[in-house]
Amino acid sequence: MTTTNGSFARGGSLLQSSFTNRVRKPPELMLVPMIDIFTVLVTFLLMTAVFSRITILQLDLPSANSGGAPSPPQFRLEVIVRENGFELTNGDTLIAAVPKVAGEYDYKTLSNLAWELKRENPDVNDASVLMERKIKYDYLIQVMDTIRSAQAPAADGAAPDSQWSESGGPRTATLELFTHIAVGEAPETVAQASVGEGAAP
Repeated sequence: MTTTNGSFARGGSLLQSSFTNRVRKPPELMLVPMIDIFTVLVTFLLMTAVFSRITILQLDLPSANSGGAPSPPQFRLEVIVRENGFELTNGDTLIAAVPKVAGEYDYKTLSNLAWELKRENPDVNDASVLMERKIKYDYLIQVMDTIRSAQAPAADGAAPDSQWSESGGPRTATLELFTHIAVGEAPETVAQASVGEGAAP
């Protein structure tokens, strides 16, 4: 009986030791499914990502340390952005007025006028964009992009430094128009000036 009890005791300790080893065994981490999931996620993100393009705008701002006043050029385009549309002037002379179409600014007509003025003055690269205080900043950027360059059909000819494009349509060239653009505040109209004088004490 003593031997039997001792054998049972030894057998019980062996079973307990085997069970303890089985419990303490660390779990295995399956990396292959995780790698597959991450590969699919990275591929999906690359296919659906939207890549942004940063455009640098060149501004010609007045400097307080500038020397003597330079001689005024013979022609300098000024695009005045008002709430009711665009005004194209040469300093004091009104060249054209482009009203809004269906409540929106007519950038196509503005581009055509800038192109015609550039053809008449091919050596002039300076222009000014003058805005009323209530005009949003986004309109300033769109006006600057419109008068800086234009798309021209290949049949009309292009400058030697123009950029050609043939993607999905007829061959066109990107022509540089007025690349040196200054920004300022629009002058008051006659109606605005009269209102201001009436409000003054």
